[in-house]
Amino acid sequence: MTTEPAFFAYPFDAAFSEAVRIGDTLYLSGHIGDDDDGNLASGFEAEVKQMMANVTASLARFDLGLDALISVRVMLTNMGQIERFNTLFAACFGDNPLPVCSAFGVTELALDATVEIECVARL
Repeated sequence: MTTEPAFFAYPFDAAFSEAVRIGDTLYLSGHIGDDDDGNLASGFEAEVKQMMANVTASLARFDLGLDALISVRVMLTNMGQIERFNTLFAACFGDNPLPVCSAFGVTELALDATVEIECVARL
């Protein structure tokens, strides 16, 4: 097994990699709740749902599902939304185990998003 990083570009033009693989670990770039045209979903719940759809799509490019996630970092512009986020996030996993999670309050996110997630997955 190689421990040299392998960088994977997004399937569209971006200024950063979609993911980096080191050994059996996959690090995903942050995701927000925007669609393929860069339009942000309207409202917190819609943002979270679209964000998780984006994470699911990134994982699928590596033949992985949400069950491969081992750690996530969540950034919120309003920490008052953390309980709502937790409910929406947990619903994505059904009865499957949840990854570990850290949550941070931030001032601003890209496209004026209210939530962003970074993920680490096992291959």
